[in-house]
Amino acid sequence: MSDETDAAEMNLREAEFSSGEQWIREGSASLKQMKRGLDLVYFGIGLVVVSILAALYLLLTSRLPMVSMTVLPFVGLLGYLMIFVGPILCLSAPEESGTRGLLVGSAVGLSANLIYYGTDFFDPGFLTMPMRLFLKLASVVGLILFVLFIKKLTMYINRPDLTAKAQYLLVTTVLLLMGVWLVYFLEHLRIFFNVSPLIITTGIIFALVIYTYIVGSIKEELISPS
Repeated sequence: MSDETDAAEMNLREAEFSSGEQWIREGSASLKQMKRGLDLVYFGIGLVVVSILAALYLLLTSRLPMVSMTVLPFVGLLGYLMIFVGPILCLSAPEESGTRGLLVGSAVGLSANLIYYGTDFFDPGFLTMPMRLFLKLASVVGLILFVLFIKKLTMYINRPDLTAKAQYLLVTTVLLLMGVWLVYFLEHLRIFFNVSPLIITTGIIFALVIYTYIVGSIKEELISPS
């Protein structure tokens, strides 16, 4: 009788949670794979930021070994590859979360980074200016779609605190990245005044650092349900 009562109480407690909350609490294999996907995005962005900062330091001071000119592009490409694979691993999220379309769109958009920097490294000058602008905008769209995935996922698991962080990340990402690339676009069309590349690069790095910080905090809290 006691076992039946305990089982009934356990079923009652489980019924109080949404399917998303139960998925988090169970710690299933799909959750672990999705966390690996978030890890790849997190550390991939970190590699990209490091490669950009190192390239700037080399450009301004010429104090890094010249071999860095060969190594740094590969570090950046590795980072972009990790950022691309991350959303693919996150496809393990439950179908009822409604995030699959966002993840597919994000992966397609983020693949533009691999095309852009891979082509630039192996065949400089191949990409025309319209192609460069298209690939850059596609990569921005990919980042935004990934934030939308995070926001929808946090709603699915009923974590309003994480949803608020995702909303902040979404607004920040849209404003900073779109603003930076708008200036980049207008400058190359000679519609805008000349802008120092350092200003554009600083804006991109700032956006990526914020992106990395919030994705990292959400990633850690995602597996520690309150």
